[in-house]
Amino acid sequence: MKKTSDFIVVGGGIWGLSTAYHLMNRGAGSVRILERNSDIASETTPQAAGLVGQIRSSPTMSNAIRYALDLFEHFGDRTGQDTGLRRPGSLMVALTPERMEAYQKLLDFASKTGIDASIVAAKEMKQLCPDMDEKSVEGGLFVNGDGYVDARQCSTAYATAARNNGAVIDCNVAVTGFDIRNGKVRGVITKDGTYTADQVIVTCGPWTAKISELAGVKLAMQTIRHQRVRTEAVLDIPDDHPVVRVTDVSCYMRPDQDGYLYGFFEPEPHKINLDKLGLGFRTDSIAPPHETIKEATKRLAPVFPVLKNLEIEEYRQGITSFAPDGKYLIGPVPNIEGLFVASGCAAIGIAGSAAIGLWLAEWVTEGQTSDNVEEFGLERFGSHTEDKMWVEQESMGCYANYYSVQSMGSDKEK
Repeated sequence: MKKTSDFIVVGGGIWGLSTAYHLMNRGAGSVRILERNSDIASETTPQAAGLVGQIRSSPTMSNAIRYALDLFEHFGDRTGQDTGLRRPGSLMVALTPERMEAYQKLLDFASKTGIDASIVAAKEMKQLCPDMDEKSVEGGLFVNGDGYVDARQCSTAYATAARNNGAVIDCNVAVTGFDIRNGKVRGVITKDGTYTADQVIVTCGPWTAKISELAGVKLAMQTIRHQRVRTEAVLDIPDDHPVVRVTDVSCYMRPDQDGYLYGFFEPEPHKINLDKLGLGFRTDSIAPPHETIKEATKRLAPVFPVLKNLEIEEYRQGITSFAPDGKYLIGPVPNIEGLFVASGCAAIGIAGSAAIGLWLAEWVTEGQTSDNVEEFGLERFGSHTEDKMWVEQESMGCYANYYSVQSMGSDKEK
């Protein structure tokens, strides 16, 4: 088997598959994805809720979401593959006057950036979400055009489109090192031998930091548990039921397979220590999040009482990765020509996958990106990167305060 390519993508999750698609779509050359599992997108990707929200404070992230919605919506016409995008809008629920004030500020920002949003009263919220107890809420903000994708379906769409254009995906291939000579990457080392390429892109989700260390690269990121569940079927969930975010209790919910999918950002995050667990650790090694989901149900039940009586159909044992400022980590590795990494999804990995793939494809083929992505630079934390305790505390703080009033103007998923 020929093991030489122009580009190697290490990691067959949604970011790696998007990168391969964008490279092939540009006619950049031969592309090979190396995935350690027996199938693509089988670790953190399928655990994701796949939410795509438009309100962002960073112009770069605003562009990223606009690009994602356009790509997801028209992907079938362009490639024949369906990403599973649905755009019923999103409803941000307020339980307190303070939160409503924060939503009003978001509305003002949305109107300035061309996003169709409006304040909604409890009666309107009940019409959107029949299972809601509208008496428990202060009000809300509805964002028209927000939505979600099925993460596995979207990944498969990227993969099939990339393959149809000539990309090769090799599963059951675990990277054990890098071939680096004279400050330039020459390929990657596996148990099956060395795969040669002039450009190597590492997109291994939470494992990116450990894989990058094989090349002597240190990334400022922390891996954190992030769990959610899907309930049994519920009668009469409307086809246009929006994504719901009850930000006062750090919870979110959307329809999924005739039931409700929901989860929350734990105020005391549970870190995943890959230094101890090693590269062989997999998401199915995480215990089902029974106690975590009990807490999420308790938080959501005052607003959606129906959840108290629904059986859990599926536990999704997810993990995410955060940088200390809650932003992506993307770019070329300093002092190693041809090596690029992308990680720190910060629970916006699915929505960001389109732009991530585009930016990486632009970087490796043109040496620059069409958007200004300096805010995601690998070296932005300077010497703090070496301080494990600082990285851990700051990253976990970002996770714990994901939906705080103070964070509502940030670039986090809303």
